[in-house]
This record gives sequence, structure tokens and C-alpha cells, in this order.
Amino acid sequence: MNEQAPLARKLEDRQEGLAPGERRVVVLPPEVADKIAAGEVVERPASVVKELVENALDAGAKNIRVELEEAGLGLIAVIDDGEGMSREDAVCAFQRHATSKVRTLADLERITTLGFRGEALASIAAVSTTTLCTRRREDLVGTRVVLEGGKLLEVSEIGGPPGTRVEVVGLFANVPARRKFLKAPATEMGQVSEQLTRMALAWPNVAFELRHGRRVLLHFPQTARFEERLAQVFGRDRAASFLDFEAEASVGRVRGYLSPSHFSLPSPRQIFTYVNHRYVRDKLVTHALLAGYSTLLMTGRYPLAVLFLELAPTEIDVNVHPAKLEVRFRRGGAVHELISRSVQERLRAQLPPLGSGLSEGDKPKLEFASLPQIEPLPLGPPESTQREGGAVPQWVLEVPWRSPSQPPSSATLAPPQARPSFAQLRVVGQVFEGYLVCEGRDQFVLVDQHAAHERVVFERLRSSYARGPLPRQQLLMGAVVPLDARAAARLVEYGEEAERLGFEVEAFGMDAVIVRAVPALLAHLDPAQLVRDLAEELVEVERPEGLARAAERVFARMACHTAVRVGQSLGVDEIRALLRAMDEIDFAAHCPHGRPAFLVWPRTEIERMFRRI
Repeated sequence: MNEQAPLARKLEDRQEGLAPGERRVVVLPPEVADKIAAGEVVERPASVVKELVENALDAGAKNIRVELEEAGLGLIAVIDDGEGMSREDAVCAFQRHATSKVRTLADLERITTLGFRGEALASIAAVSTTTLCTRRREDLVGTRVVLEGGKLLEVSEIGGPPGTRVEVVGLFANVPARRKFLKAPATEMGQVSEQLTRMALAWPNVAFELRHGRRVLLHFPQTARFEERLAQVFGRDRAASFLDFEAEASVGRVRGYLSPSHFSLPSPRQIFTYVNHRYVRDKLVTHALLAGYSTLLMTGRYPLAVLFLELAPTEIDVNVHPAKLEVRFRRGGAVHELISRSVQERLRAQLPPLGSGLSEGDKPKLEFASLPQIEPLPLGPPESTQREGGAVPQWVLEVPWRSPSQPPSSATLAPPQARPSFAQLRVVGQVFEGYLVCEGRDQFVLVDQHAAHERVVFERLRSSYARGPLPRQQLLMGAVVPLDARAAARLVEYGEEAERLGFEVEAFGMDAVIVRAVPALLAHLDPAQLVRDLAEELVEVERPEGLARAAERVFARMACHTAVRVGQSLGVDEIRALLRAMDEIDFAAHCPHGRPAFLVWPRTEIERMFRRI
């Protein structure tokens, strides 16, 4: 009873403002209901573009042009050469739930079009001034329909080419609260660009163009070959590396293109999945795709993939999400099995057979007599930066030395842990051109040279960043780096943060940047790839909370690029330099991606394995 008393008082307080007999439940006025309903469909300019372009595709258009002003808040115009509409249909199309694609309840079980709810035009018109101009090929004149805030203002005859043009002016002008939640213009433009790119991937036989003012941001000409559309979207070099696959089962058919297993990204943003040509963000489909990669990708890394599922309409329910971004499968298990199995089989076919390309004499062998015997190493800086046979490689010169007596950097976030003193280990040798075999005091130590050096470079970058901006290396000539519009916009928006990370970039149109400086530590690497990596990380964060996490991911990626690789034979001085560098950081147990950098077996454990104790 005591717990219910506060609730009762709240109800009494709310009833005090009611007149005797006044109803508590009322029906919202149409103009209010329309604006609330519009919020489910129209979130931002990209939502308007999506709905209008879907209508154009359903109308059989082969050429679609999107024109924007003020990032879509001033004007959104979608022009197509589809079948057009009659005068009666053009007027009726703006009524809520008016659609040409569904007639009966049974039709919901066999939807083959992108649009079907009959909400798009009504919702868009409710929060803007919308003008529709349309003409069918068989008609001598077309129709012009104008609405403002959902109210019909004009219906008239016009001349014009076959097809439809929809202009949306002053989006959210009558709903100012909605406008304040939009992002910066460059970010909104990036969203539109990404939306159109998704559709272009699914419809290679349709030409797409995106303009902002007088500038052409995207142009994807028609093509009969899907590989050509991949090249238009991702560039020819990246498209050439894709692995194509397809498979079929009783539930349906899957086909697509996968990045090879050695390529990965830090986010799933470049995974494009479609069901019956409809772009979806479905957890089951994404999980199945990643399950196909299995152990070929590290945890937290994702492939670049374009995947198409083709299922019978009765196998899916597309009417489960207001923006139609999710679907429900009737046989989800069968769909998951089809995707994961076909992806796994294609990736296995990419890998060479075990032992291929090696003759019996070339296969690696572990011969104790050939391993160098090195006395325990004294603590201290390397005696020389030179070794027999030439200069030490660049990665060794990048490792600073600090005596153990010096205090650790304040930037180190992880506490030190019990571990051997690496510089005092006796180096037994290197096996499989990737792992260092060492002996400590009653310890057997195995070091992964790539993971260990990756951690060293990562900690150096993080420590330097904590003290201030990373040192920069100016490029002799600025390099133009093409990016997608969203990534380019975010990189420019985070210009100050990019400078702290050691980069100097400036906008070069809407879909490219010029890089003029890179972190000095990474000056020997490809500046274009470094900037792409930076943009890929920044596009996933929001100010300011996510920036620190993004910086760490950038450092991890940079460290991976510059670290010595597995498969690279190291000299004695190189091994010594790496072990000394591991001693100067406070946490060397794992690489930044979570893989162990070294493993330690106590002597007692080894003797127990051989049953000596």
C-alpha cells in the first residue's frame, strides 16, 4: 500500500487540471499525427533520398539524379526516367497509406518491390514544401502537384520529359525541433552519399548521380557487369582483389564478393548486405558472414563484403521495421548455414594447400646446431646502430632506449605485470621466421616478433600523444587521397584532432583530401593508406567521448603497419634491439589487438612435461 501511494498522488495531481467530465484520452489533430508519423520515416535528408530513390527504382528508372542544396535542408530533388504517373495517381500518392504495390492482406506475403507502405510521400510532404512533376510516356502533358506542410496547394498541367521529379524544399522548416538534432552539413552529405552508394551496389544496370550545388559528388554510369560497379564504388585495385562466390540451397541463393582474409577493417561499416535487392542491417546475415571468416579474422576486425540473398517472398517478412532496414526470415537457421558455409568454402579455396610451393629441402627445420648461442645481454642501449652486412632496418632505428631506472611515461595506462627482463634473456634463435626462442632464469620464453614490436610502437605513439601533438614529417608534395564523402567530411571536421595525431590534411572537394604531413614515426609508410585508416576510425566516433578510444585504435593500426612482420628473418642485433625495447614499456604482454606478444614456460613445467619431476 505504501508503494502505491506516490503513484496515486501523481495521478491525482495530473487530474487537477481537468474540468469535470473532461476526457483524458483524445485523438490527436491530423497535423500533429502526421508530423509524429513522419518522424518514423524521415529522420534526416538521407532518409528522404532513400525513399524517393526507392520509388524511382520501383518505377523502372534507368537513370536517377539526386540534387541537393544546403546539404539537403535547402533542396532535395530526385529526378528519374521511370514510368511516371497519371494526374489522378499523382494526387492520390500523397494521401497516407496510398500505394500501388499492395491491394490485399495476401500481398504482404509476396512483396517484391522496395516501397509498399504508402507513407513516404505523405510523411515527406508533412515536414516540407514538396513539388511533384510527373509524366507518363503515353501522355501529352504531365502533372504538377504542390503541397506545403501536408496541405495540397496546387494541381496543374505541365510539359516535361517522361518520368518523375520530386523537389523537397525547406525540410523540417515547420518542425524546428527536428532540425537541431541534425549533424554538421558535411556529415549529412556523407550520409546521403553512403545511402546512394548502397543502392548503386544493388542496381548496376541503373545510372546514379549525386550533385551538391554545381558539384558532382558521385557518378555511377550504367553497366552490365557487376564487377564494373564494384570498380566504380571501391576503385579498380580494391575491386580486383575481391573473391566472388555463390551458392544455392532449398531456402534460396546467395552470391557476393569478399575481401581476402588478410585484409580487414576495424568496423563493420563496409559490410553491405541485401535481401532481394533491399539493403538491410540484419544481425543474422552479418553473424553468418563473420562465422564464415571464422578464425581468419582477429576479434574486433571485419571484412569488406557485398552480399546478396535471393529468397522467395514467402521466406521473409519485410514489414518489421519503419525504415525497412530489417527483415525476418521464416527459416533463419537455413539462411545462416547457407551464408556461413558458402563464405567459408570460398575463403578456404583462397588459401594455398599446406606445404605448397616448398620442396622437401625448402621446408623449415629446427636444427639446434645451427642456432646462434648468445651470452646473456647487459642492460643498456645498443652499442651500434650498424650490423654486419649493412645498416639496421628502419624499424630498429625507431625504437628508443630508456634505462630501467627511468620512470615510466605517464601515458602508460596498463599496470606492469610480472614478466622476464627481456634484455637479459639468452637468445637461442628464431624459428619459422616469426618467433624468437629465448632462455631466462629457469624460464623458456617464446616471443612473437610482430606482436611484440607492434606493442612497442603502439606504446611509443600513445606516450608521445599524451605529452602533446605527435611529431610530424612534412611531405615534399601533398598527396590527394580519394575518400567516400562521409569519411572526407569527418576527417575535415576533426582537423584539430588529426593534427594532434601527426597529420596535416585539408579538404579537396567533397570526396577527397590533401595530406601534407604524417606522423614522423610513420613517414616511411604510404601516406594515402595512413589517411584512409585515420578516416575509417574517425567516421565511427562522436565528439568528444569517443575520440580517445578512436586515437588508440588509430595507434594500433599505425603500429601494425610499421611493425616487423612474421616471415621476416632477423639478425642478432635486430633481436637484441627488440628485446631491449620490450623492457622499456610497461605492458608488453599483448599486441594492441589482443594477441599474446610472448609466452613463458617455467622450467618446472617443462620438466614436468618430460616427467623429470
